[in-house]
Amino acid sequence: MTTLFPVLLDTLLDTLELFPLLLLVYVLLELLEHRLDVSTHAQLLTGPAGPLLGAIVGCIPQCGFSAAAATLFNYKRISGGALIAVFLATSDEALPILLAHPDQFSTVIQLLGCKVAIALFWGYCFWLITWLRYRRFHHVKPILLTEECSHKKTERFSFWHVLQHTLQITLYLFITMLIINLITNWLGQERIGALLLANSFWQPVLAAFIGLIPGCGTSILLTSLFLQGSLSFGAVTAGLCSSAGFSYLILLQKRTKRTALVIGCTVLSAAISGLLLDMLF
Repeated sequence: MTTLFPVLLDTLLDTLELFPLLLLVYVLLELLEHRLDVSTHAQLLTGPAGPLLGAIVGCIPQCGFSAAAATLFNYKRISGGALIAVFLATSDEALPILLAHPDQFSTVIQLLGCKVAIALFWGYCFWLITWLRYRRFHHVKPILLTEECSHKKTERFSFWHVLQHTLQITLYLFITMLIINLITNWLGQERIGALLLANSFWQPVLAAFIGLIPGCGTSILLTSLFLQGSLSFGAVTAGLCSSAGFSYLILLQKRTKRTALVIGCTVLSAAISGLLLDMLF
């Protein structure tokens, strides 16, 4: 019971911290759905500027922005390339932890520079692939904007509907995160570190898959293991690139081919980038 209560409290606080931003995003989506013409406002996030904006926003050390981007992706308001750029640039709690150690300032600069470069490169790669695909098969309607996104503006805005939906998502996140945090707490940081293939060439690949574990606690774990010397620079970069807070849980609300592709491409990009960084440094 003494072990369960701190985990329960931490999970509750993390989830409540995310609730206001999720509510704001759903309110904006509801307003966009019923008040604006989507076709005239979507180009900024679905067009060529999407990955650039994603990489910039992802640099902000706040897991709520990646969750907001995942929500926009579910409602087809942001391209896959832009979402991947957000995920790859996001560092969550890693930057505050590193900045708490004055001797790690150069590491922070290197990490930020590498993650932005990785986010821009892979974000534009996937955006370009998608763009070329639709240029080639021009008769296929792009998945970024569909008839689902073009509701008539006669429907009235319903805050109660938005609140209900946000509460459902928040409850889902809380239950899932509680299970994950209990498992992580049971295994312990030392045992997890021992499983991370220390000094192995494949460590960045394993770290990239560990980054898929939902929650901001994943970035804390990866950064702590890096400071202890259990993870290489390439491995911690790979893990932080694939770590996107609660975002994967939000994406999995829509179990589609697009969701699987985004998650798969994010992990692949993070793993390859981590391996290359370890070879360079």
